[in-house]
Amino acid sequence: MNEYNLNVTGIVIDIRGKIHIIKYRRIMMTIDNNLRIDPVDIEAKIIDFIHVKLKQRDINGLVVLFSDCVESLINVQIAKKIVGNENIKLIVTRGRFIYKAPKERMSLTEINRFIDLPKENILFINMEGALKEIRKIFFEREPMFYDTSSLLDYNLSYFLLRSMAASEINEKTYFPPMKKPSSPREDFIQKTIAYHKSQIRLSMLLAFLRGETENKSVIGSTNKSEWLLGFFTKFGTYHASDFLPLADLYRTQVVQLAEHLGFREYLTKKEFKKPSAYSFFFGLNSEEIDPILIRLESGFSFQEIAQETELPLDTIKKVNYYYQTSDYARSVPFIPKIM
Repeated sequence: MNEYNLNVTGIVIDIRGKIHIIKYRRIMMTIDNNLRIDPVDIEAKIIDFIHVKLKQRDINGLVVLFSDCVESLINVQIAKKIVGNENIKLIVTRGRFIYKAPKERMSLTEINRFIDLPKENILFINMEGALKEIRKIFFEREPMFYDTSSLLDYNLSYFLLRSMAASEINEKTYFPPMKKPSSPREDFIQKTIAYHKSQIRLSMLLAFLRGETENKSVIGSTNKSEWLLGFFTKFGTYHASDFLPLADLYRTQVVQLAEHLGFREYLTKKEFKKPSAYSFFFGLNSEEIDPILIRLESGFSFQEIAQETELPLDTIKKVNYYYQTSDYARSVPFIPKIM
């Protein structure tokens, strides 16, 4: 449903004082209209907000985590307008964390095709790289020896989790364990998720270490759709940060901002059209997810959402499950109201 029709009665008084009663039809757009933004205004508000906060703390630079997503590109573009190219440190985390450096998967040339930063300001890290960087900053030399053999490989934990739940995900019945595991299988999945998240959090240690030793603040890249669904690691990449500039913009709004900033080519490149988390868990795209989320936030019933979006009721309930159960990750830390 794209619009509502509402019959309205009005009164008009002519120049002779005679009263005329008229009826007319007023068209009222749905809540989906709120998903359209003015990207120029949004960009200005984000820049002003971050600029004021940096000035209050006398911060002269920004650290941006880059993981081959349009949110990262937007953050770099905004950061350049706030602190300039020379004062941005880009940390690239894509690729295997232990056995294969991200640099082999994404070159400086490919990254700078979209963001154009000084090469020395772009840092590629994997698990070993992160540990080396941390030790180099504190001790200014390479460590003699350290062991990473006990750490579960990032890709192993990620793909193991996906393969275990593949059939359930295809049937759209999979729910990751969010409470105490009730079976050995759930217990194993929970441990796998924990290992996976530990690798993600390690990159944040490096990001903050860089930021705090170079007088820079850290920017995260979570958008509102991911934020509401819990599609981020608590205290991890794109969550643990000084700023989340895009966390009040739904994914479809982020795309509008990206197009305004000149990233249409990135959005349409074939190699970036990989299945999203929305597709993986719900079989939907962001254009279908966002109308559900904005209605859940506005207090619509499941039946109303199903009627207006023309999507299955079970799918809407599943989206709501993720929305409700991920509240623990958004509300950090929990602070009791005592006084």
